[in-house]
Amino acid sequence: MPETSTAPASRTVRWVVFAAAASLCLGVVAPTPATAEPIDDVTEGLVHHFPLDETSGTVLANTGSAGAAANASIVNADNVELTGEGVRFNPEEYAYSLAGGYAQLPNDLTAGMTNVTIDYDIWIDPANVGEHQIWSLGNKTSCDATTGQQGQLFSSNTQRLRVGAGNVNVQQNRVRLPEGVWKHVTYTQALNENGTSWTGTLFVDGVQHAQATNITTAPSVNAAGTNCNYLARSQNPGNYAFRGTLSDFRVYDRALSTGEITQRAHTGNETGVQEDAAAIDLGLTSAVVENLELPKTGSVAGSTITWSTSDPSVIDVVTPPAANSARKVPIRGVITRPALGQPDATAVLTATLRKGSDSQTVREIPITVKAEMGTTESVARDTLELELHSIDSIRGNIDLPSTGTWGSTITWESTTEAISATGEVTRPSYGHEEISATLTATITKDGESLTKSFDVVVEPLPREEEMERYFLGYFKGEGQADGEQIMFATSNGNTALDWTGLTGGMPSLVSQLGDQGLRDPHIVRSPDGDTFYMIATDLNWYDQGGYAINDTQYIEVFESNDLVNWTPQRHVKVAPDNAGNAFAPESLWVDEIGAYAVFWAQSLWNDPINRTGQGNAQMWYNITRDFQTFSEPKVWQNPAPLSRIDTTAIKVGDTYYRVTKNEAGNAGSDLFSEKNTDFLDSDINAWELIAPALGRTTWQANAGYEGPVIFEANPGDTACPGQFYLWGDRYTNGGGYQAACEANIEAPTWQPKAITMTNAGVQRPRHGTVIPLTLREWNNIRGIPNSDVDTTTEVSVDDVTVGEAAVATASVTAADTFETGGQVRFSLGEWSQTAYLENGEASVTLPADLEVGAQEITAEFLGHDILLASDATASFEVAPSVAASVTVTSRCIAGKVLLTVVTKNDDARPLTATIETAFGKRESVSIAAGKSAAHAFTTRMSSVPAGSVTVSVTAAGDSGTDDAVYVTEHRPLSCTS
Repeated sequence: MPETSTAPASRTVRWVVFAAAASLCLGVVAPTPATAEPIDDVTEGLVHHFPLDETSGTVLANTGSAGAAANASIVNADNVELTGEGVRFNPEEYAYSLAGGYAQLPNDLTAGMTNVTIDYDIWIDPANVGEHQIWSLGNKTSCDATTGQQGQLFSSNTQRLRVGAGNVNVQQNRVRLPEGVWKHVTYTQALNENGTSWTGTLFVDGVQHAQATNITTAPSVNAAGTNCNYLARSQNPGNYAFRGTLSDFRVYDRALSTGEITQRAHTGNETGVQEDAAAIDLGLTSAVVENLELPKTGSVAGSTITWSTSDPSVIDVVTPPAANSARKVPIRGVITRPALGQPDATAVLTATLRKGSDSQTVREIPITVKAEMGTTESVARDTLELELHSIDSIRGNIDLPSTGTWGSTITWESTTEAISATGEVTRPSYGHEEISATLTATITKDGESLTKSFDVVVEPLPREEEMERYFLGYFKGEGQADGEQIMFATSNGNTALDWTGLTGGMPSLVSQLGDQGLRDPHIVRSPDGDTFYMIATDLNWYDQGGYAINDTQYIEVFESNDLVNWTPQRHVKVAPDNAGNAFAPESLWVDEIGAYAVFWAQSLWNDPINRTGQGNAQMWYNITRDFQTFSEPKVWQNPAPLSRIDTTAIKVGDTYYRVTKNEAGNAGSDLFSEKNTDFLDSDINAWELIAPALGRTTWQANAGYEGPVIFEANPGDTACPGQFYLWGDRYTNGGGYQAACEANIEAPTWQPKAITMTNAGVQRPRHGTVIPLTLREWNNIRGIPNSDVDTTTEVSVDDVTVGEAAVATASVTAADTFETGGQVRFSLGEWSQTAYLENGEASVTLPADLEVGAQEITAEFLGHDILLASDATASFEVAPSVAASVTVTSRCIAGKVLLTVVTKNDDARPLTATIETAFGKRESVSIAAGKSAAHAFTTRMSSVPAGSVTVSVTAAGDSGTDDAVYVTEHRPLSCTS
């Protein structure tokens, strides 16, 4: 499964003195005072120096005293990118240690060293996750085996930045290196005075990070030396390969002094604060109309940023309390706008950036705070800020704002009936062409208006196919380093009880935003069927130390059209500012409003400033059509003083059912179900209780349950035919998801079922979602080729009378029995016309001037998408406009041929006939309906050659007069034989 990944900024460690300020688009960087001389490098004892500046090949040069004999080499080079400014390992995908890209360092790297320093620059990919090792030195009987370890020295950033020396960790608990920024890391291991133990000290950007004084593993690791030495590979083959970039990797045979370590970090720190300062982007600072969120850390090198203002009356800097509980609260620039008609106000925001112990710079950013806007400015600003999302591929209702932020009224016009003025979309049928159109907004306030147009494309509907498989999104649990990321699995057949993980337990999507964790994924399929929205909790319990310090009002959003390729992660605020969390978000399409309801659990801080004293847990919701624009949050379920979380929902007929966790604590918590015909009804007493204790009555009486999932079984489901599935996450007493089935969705107790998971990383998944799949979707997700589908075409035309318009109808059926769509070309002689299939049929009107007699039409289904072409033909008769029949007979009289013409009136009207032969003519012959008239013609010839008789008939009726001509051939006639 692909995942988004952020590329590292270019990194060149330069010996640079900043002697002048750099002009920036949003302000000025004030330089660190220039020193008289560049800082010298630290080279004494530098045995191994890998600059890692190669751009090609698989050899990594060693420019230290060990020389080329101790070069390193790239292994699995397809998973390594040589940037010239560092080696980027595993930029595209996850892999276990043996399969990922890594660098093989020379054997016995630290042999004979009593003391050691390992020093390098590092950029950790935000997609890096799981147990890994950034560098590792070890001795093993077999480097690729799990067992046989004879000592190791390594570093990782799993849960915390640490160096492991034997059984001692040099670490600061729960403090990781930040991801997506450059850091300078140094590790020294110095022999203690006792001569038998060592002190290991870990530095970040030249500042001491952690220390351990009781290390008993020597820098040489093992008396026999080390044979398993790597960059980006772990000693444990079951760990992940590291994802990130390493540069300027050094090994000294001595412990550098604190001053030398500071010296080594100084150049990078100086560069880093400048790059971080230049990267600050506060948006349109020349026309600020809303409060600003000010960054706390630099985006390139992770510098610490503090802020001050030149004029608090214009823009005041509000820094959150230093309490750990408020550490996620942003720094804000709170503006005071001048009154209408007053001049705009100006001030200067000053960002002070610090990195390491002594690198500092400032960035002064001029701010212009606009005065309260008049009508003209309000309309202009609302026009400027008006935007629509994903309009190049519309697949459902869209959000067309009716009001602007600054008070304008917005009305819409569309050049297509497929999009209404309020954003309801009617998509073309499957097999039809997309619709290109223009939406025009008129932004109006107090008589002034502007317009803004958007070109849009409405996609045709997808093919309708029956659901025959299932898809599962889940997370593994907070006890694993990769457990709080999104995993995917697919069912083995048409059952929701037997599953195989798609990536062998590795994450399919990894959070790179917010708390950098993804829990409780919920996936909803759009009503039209070809868009999937996935939302998840922004929480990383493993790395952050639990849910109690999670303070986020955001959920994480992903979007896909095939469950294989996903849009980049969107970090979306849904909860109010004073909410301490937004847990377990779910969504449901609500027919009555033509949009999705997104709902989540949250608690409100009793003290929103210091972020302490969370209140009861309750469910809130908002509305969205596209998971881009959300309405203001509203209370949905508040059982105060009680708590409830984790609602899931389903609509059956006209009734909505929801299953929710009663948050009573540990084993006291259980699932209960309710029903209502109004899904958004926020009166909890209006919901009828159905089953008060689903978990404990269905599965285990003394366990706690959460994260319910409820869904209808597919047609043909082999495990629970004609039933509903209920899953509950048994979070106490272990176990993860438990499953049950029941035909009656209102049953108080369900029938428990066993879940089987293969290659999923866990025996049972945690809180997630199950959605049905078509067989073709299932094949595509699993990488199984789908065959194109044969079709059969049939065509029919009723017989018609000449001058009437015949209608030809073609029906196209698919071999898999599912929907057909596309175009059929009808051909008759030189005439042809193409028509689209609707519900499997296409019809055209044939020309009205077809000749009397037998006709043949061909219908060619041209094929579409996965449907193969096919064709058929049909015959029909074009009858004259007056129904008659003519028979020619003969007999011999006195050796001469007597020709007899019998004209029968087959019409419902009386007709007048004119009979013409080579031997005479009869005119104005009247023949009643259903009657016949015979006329004899003397030839005076004993033999008559082959010829024809022409009978012209006329019939009159209420709608006018019709004429027809019948030409009847006769064979040679003779009285001589």
